[in-house]
Amino acid sequence: MAGSFVLKPYERRREPGPFRRFMFFAAIIGLAAFYGLLASVLPMQLLFIPLVPILILVALILWMMPDVGGLQIERMQTLMWWFIGLGILWPNYVAFDLPGLPWITPVRIVVFSLLAIVLFSLATSGEFRGKIKDTLDASPMLAKLFWAFWALTTISIMFSSTPFFSLNKYVNNQIFWTMMFVISAILSTQEGFVARLAQILVATVFVVAVLGMYEYKIQRVFWIDQLPGFLKVDPEFIERVAKSQSRAGTDVYRVRGTLATSLYFAEYLAMVFPLTLHFMVNAKKFWAFAFIAAGVLGMLVVMYLTNARSAMVGMLLSIVIYTFFAAYRARKMRPESIGATATLMLYPAMVVALSLLVVFWRRAHVMVLGGGQHQASSDARSVQWAMGWPKIWTHPLGHGVSRSGEVLGYANGAGEMTIDTYYLSILLDYGPLALPIYLFMFALPIWYAFKVFIKAKSDELLLVGPLAIGLINFVVIKAVLSSEGNVPLAFVMLGCIIGLIWQQNLAENAQGGTDAAAPAGVPRKA
Repeated sequence: MAGSFVLKPYERRREPGPFRRFMFFAAIIGLAAFYGLLASVLPMQLLFIPLVPILILVALILWMMPDVGGLQIERMQTLMWWFIGLGILWPNYVAFDLPGLPWITPVRIVVFSLLAIVLFSLATSGEFRGKIKDTLDASPMLAKLFWAFWALTTISIMFSSTPFFSLNKYVNNQIFWTMMFVISAILSTQEGFVARLAQILVATVFVVAVLGMYEYKIQRVFWIDQLPGFLKVDPEFIERVAKSQSRAGTDVYRVRGTLATSLYFAEYLAMVFPLTLHFMVNAKKFWAFAFIAAGVLGMLVVMYLTNARSAMVGMLLSIVIYTFFAAYRARKMRPESIGATATLMLYPAMVVALSLLVVFWRRAHVMVLGGGQHQASSDARSVQWAMGWPKIWTHPLGHGVSRSGEVLGYANGAGEMTIDTYYLSILLDYGPLALPIYLFMFALPIWYAFKVFIKAKSDELLLVGPLAIGLINFVVIKAVLSSEGNVPLAFVMLGCIIGLIWQQNLAENAQGGTDAAAPAGVPRKA
C-alpha cells in the first residue's frame, strides 16, 4: 500500500521524544505535589488561592460552550425552596467536616447545586441572560443602586490590608447576596413561586417556635447533647452556643432556636413575622385561621423569650405598619367601607397611644427601648461610633470586605472583637458612600411594594406588603446588630419584591392600563 500522506497546509505531527515525555509527566507530578502542599499548609480561608487557575480554566470552558438556550426554572425553584426551609431548620454550626474541605451542611449542598446551575445557564443560555435583564428592568433605579453597592464592595478589596481574607469573604457574598437576589427576582416572576416560598417561611418558623418554647422550658439547646461526634465540627463553638446567653447582671435564659445566638434568632423572627400576620388576617377558613393564629401566638411568645429588644421592635412595627397598609388598601378598594375609613382616621391616635404606652409603661419601655440591663449595649455602641468615625474618613473607599471588626479594634468584656451596629460595619468596610446606597437599595423597593400592595389583584401580589414590612424590620434592627447571618434572607425578600413588581407590570400591560411614557418597571397609575 502507498505510504500515508498529509494534505496541505497540515503537517505530520511530531511525537515527543523520551526526554520531553519524562519532563511532561514530571511537571504534572510536581504540580500535583505543589497543590497537595498548599492544601495541607494553607488555612481554610486561603484554600481558594490554588483554586484560582482551575476556576479560570473552568470559566474559559464555560465561555467557549455553545448557546443552547433554555431556562432551568423548575430546578432553581426547588433548590431555592429547600434553601429557605433548611436555612432555619438546620443549625449552621452542625456540619460534616471532611479533611481539606469546608464544613458540609445541607444548606451549602443546596446553595452550591444552585450555583452550578446558574453558572451553566449564564454560559450556555442567552435566554437566561435576557431574563435577568428583563426582570431587573422592572425597577431600573433599584438595579443601579444594587450594582453601585456591588461595585463599592469590589473596589474596597484593593484597600484591604488582608486582601486574601477579604477576597474569600467577597466570593461568599457573591453567592449568598448577589446570586440570591438575582435568582429570587427571576423566580418570583413565575406565578406561585413567592406564595410557596412564603408558606415555607411561615411553616418552618412555626416549627422552630415550638422548639424554642421547649428550649426555654428546659433552659438548654436540647439537641446539642444528642449530636454525634462527626457533626460537632467545632466543639468550642458548640459549647459556647450551649451556654446561657443571659444579659450581664441577670440570669434570664434567652431562647436562640436553631441559630447561634438569641439576637440572630430575634432578627429572623422579626423579618418573618409580617408574613405570619398576613396569612392569619387573610385566612379564608376558620380552621386555617385558628391554626395560623396559634402559630402567631407561639411566635409572639418566643419573640418575648429571646429577651431581645429587636424582636419586640419588629413585632410592634409589623402590627402598626401592616394595619396601615391593610386599612389604606381597603379604603382604596372600597371607599364606602366604614371600618377602613374609621381605622385610617383613628390611626394617628392609635400610634400616639401606643407610643405613650411604650414610653410610660415600665414593662413595655424595657422590652422595646431597654432598661438598666441594656445600658451596657447602648454605651458600647456609642463608644464604637466615636472610635469608628476617624477611621471611616481616613479610607473613603473602605478598609476592605469584612475588615470592620479588626479595623475598629473594639473588644467586649470577654475580649472578643465586636461591632454592635451593621451600619458602622458598612462604613468601615466599604466607605461613606456605601451606606446611603445600601439604605436606598432597601427603601426604594419598600415604597414600590406599598404601591403594588394597594392595587394588587391576586393573593400572591398581596405578599409584597408583608415582604416589605419584613425588610423594614431588617433595616431598623441593623442599627443595633452587625451580624450578616440573615442578610441572604433579606436579599431573597428583596428579589421577591422585584419579581412581584414585574408581575404587576405584566398584568397592567395585559389590561392596557399602562402609560406608555412611564419609566419601565415603576408601578404605574392605572
